[in-house]
Amino acid sequence: MLVSVAALSCYLLGALGQIIRIRGGNTSKANVLGVTTLGAVFQSSMLYMTMYNPHGINLSVFTIASLTTLTVTIIAMLSSIKKPSEGLLVLILPITILSVLITQFSPVDHIIWRPPSEVAAHILVSALAYGILMVAALQSLLLSYQEYQLRHHRQKRLLKALPSLQTMERLMFEFLVVGVILLTFSLLSGFLFLENMFAQHLLHKTALSVVAWGVFSVLLVGHWTRGWRGMIAMRWIVTGFLLLALSYFGWRLAINLLIIKT
Repeated sequence: MLVSVAALSCYLLGALGQIIRIRGGNTSKANVLGVTTLGAVFQSSMLYMTMYNPHGINLSVFTIASLTTLTVTIIAMLSSIKKPSEGLLVLILPITILSVLITQFSPVDHIIWRPPSEVAAHILVSALAYGILMVAALQSLLLSYQEYQLRHHRQKRLLKALPSLQTMERLMFEFLVVGVILLTFSLLSGFLFLENMFAQHLLHKTALSVVAWGVFSVLLVGHWTRGWRGMIAMRWIVTGFLLLALSYFGWRLAINLLIIKT
């Protein structure tokens, strides 16, 4: 409980500090990133204590969501060291704070499971890949909205708080690269450690995940070689994520079946 309170306090201070910076205050970027980093350390400790216990591993949706928000927060902080993207923390930190609160107070008795370690690793990597790619998809929509508003000469307060279009786009592709790497490991670990990735109850998950991986990979190659960006990138990312979302429902069904069998 104390670790959760410490994480929440640090994240709140980080969010408030960034709001002060946006409004022209004298809070430094280093202070905002420093206190946010401390919050990430406390959240990591909280997640370790929440996920692992003598009875098994907690693989609840809330725990996975908290792990995903932690990863997103860390990526955003690392990106802001060299790029002026710390404005995104105003959007990211409230979601991270909410995930910490929900994880701390959600019941865990009915979601404890003791899977083989390789299966647990596959599940965690899959969930992280899903979460990171979801962030990339949401950011592509936000980027399209930002571009539309600027094109029509509309300067809303939200847009003023966000980094430039170029910085937002670079960060979006950074999330996409991380997500594709995780998705690659997820697919490889599934083929290596699961008994039959093409069994009837896993077939549509496997097929859709592979197709989604192909969509994201083609986009990255197109971006690096042909300069694909803007609306083209948004369409590819959203399409890939929708395919991945469809496969996710199959993944949840498969996990429920595995839990029932064990």
